[in-house]
Amino acid sequence: MRVFNQYLLFITISSCLINIILAATGQNDLTLYVTLNIIVFLVITLLHVHLNPRAKRSLSAIALLLFVGFMVIVLIKVVNVLAY
Repeated sequence: MRVFNQYLLFITISSCLINIILAATGQNDLTLYVTLNIIVFLVITLLHVHLNPRAKRSLSAIALLLFVGFMVIVLIKVVNVLAY
């Protein structure tokens, strides 16, 4: 199995498992789903740093966008906590 196929398999399985576990525990907060899936994507992407340069460059751009989204979610939560 090629490294990129293995990477896609890990991303798919881990995201599915996380979503199933969150749904089974009755979580209704969408930001929790998004945040955990972003963290899983970033961790698995960092573990597969030996991808070819073209794939690594594309995944780095995607990771940057997801990290910015993650920081926006954290900022919104912090503002909500400070507002009360």
